[in-house]
Amino acid sequence: MSSPAITAAIYCRISSDRAGGGLGVARQEQDCREIAASLGWNVSRVYVDNDISAYSGKTRPSYRELLEAMRAGQIQAVISWHTDRLHRSPLELEEYIDVSEKSGITTQTVKAGELDLGTPSGRAVARTLGAWARYESEHKSERGKRKQLQLATAGKFTGGPVPFGWEMVDKVPVIVEPAAAEIRNAVNSIIAGASIGSIVRDLNARGIKTRRGQLWTSTAVRNLVMRPTNAGLSSYHGEILGESVFPPIVTEDQWRTVTAIVKDPSRRSAFDSKVKHLLAGMLRCGTCGEAMQTSSRAGADGPNRFYYKCRTRGDGHAFQTSQPVENLVSEVTVSFLESQQSQGKMHFPDDEAKLGKLRAEALTFRGRLDESANSFADGIITAKQLETISTRVREQLDRTTAAMAALGHGSPLPPPNVASIREWWAAAGIERQRAIIDALMTVYVDPIRKAAPRIFDPERIRIDWKSA
Repeated sequence: MSSPAITAAIYCRISSDRAGGGLGVARQEQDCREIAASLGWNVSRVYVDNDISAYSGKTRPSYRELLEAMRAGQIQAVISWHTDRLHRSPLELEEYIDVSEKSGITTQTVKAGELDLGTPSGRAVARTLGAWARYESEHKSERGKRKQLQLATAGKFTGGPVPFGWEMVDKVPVIVEPAAAEIRNAVNSIIAGASIGSIVRDLNARGIKTRRGQLWTSTAVRNLVMRPTNAGLSSYHGEILGESVFPPIVTEDQWRTVTAIVKDPSRRSAFDSKVKHLLAGMLRCGTCGEAMQTSSRAGADGPNRFYYKCRTRGDGHAFQTSQPVENLVSEVTVSFLESQQSQGKMHFPDDEAKLGKLRAEALTFRGRLDESANSFADGIITAKQLETISTRVREQLDRTTAAMAALGHGSPLPPPNVASIREWWAAAGIERQRAIIDALMTVYVDPIRKAAPRIFDPERIRIDWKSA
């Protein structure tokens, strides 16, 4: 009477399945089934971990299920394409050996033959193969890191998905103008004082998707505006290495400014990102000068009507429906900006002069860093001297870029060459509009006289200009 056939399980794994079709594991399974047939074993189940690396340390769900089946005595043998499909970690291998010994499990591989883990020599062979598999994984990882560093140093594309804002044409990065315009808008808006949350809402409201076709999040926008590639710079692990083959979408000054703003741990928008009313907290009572608060009441036709009222109770304090006064202040602001544009006064000369001086200083400091690196490469200075020089110059460069960021963050005004101030204002967003109004004026509302009809009277609105 012949002994019953051995019940075996097949384990397949592939580290990277770029096509997503599972073809690699399918080929492994076919080879393993051929081995099972030649040995007369019955395959009870196939365990598959697709697109998961054993070296990465990530949990492999099917592998854990295989171990549980081995412990439960549900199988007598395991078939895999190669030992490195099962393990690339010595810790995992020792667990597998322990389970195999206790349960009397035989391991058969297509490429390395049988592993008899019940004997010292078999376990030694398994550990040796595991050590070499681990070495190859680490060696491959180091080769990949060196290649990426080499490419980044040369300013070349290091691989992976093409960043939002560009496309590859004959292996050359080319700017995609609609996406590039979104990057410029996000960068300029943050520099002008807008919150990241407002940019997220704007992008999603207009149906603009990320490179992967997903909705924008605060993290995605933060990462987008902080990319050195936006300024045509190449980086590796956060360190700027030089110019990139990617053409710049914004200037280096703009990139450094927005990066400094976003990284500032104390940063918060001058006004809360959830603000819904243009003059909330800024409109003041003409009687006592207190900031008026917003409120609402049900309108006769159903929708709520919003208004501003003085916080001080009693007669003689201001009350104003929101829409008329907001329309008036917007119109006054747009008219002022149009006059400034026509006179060429949209940017303050003093700030431009300071910014130009800081740019020159930054270029000088970067030049010193390059010179010291070349001197070290030529053997003129020691590594210790290079470290001392670099530390000191980088501190000076950081102070300069911080000062540039402060100047860049200071003006919410539109660029001097904008085609239409009115269109720019309509698209600027409430946070930027509020920042401009607050920088230019203080708006007061005089109370309504008891005898006066309850209609909007522009004469009750007084504007004190902070800048003329």
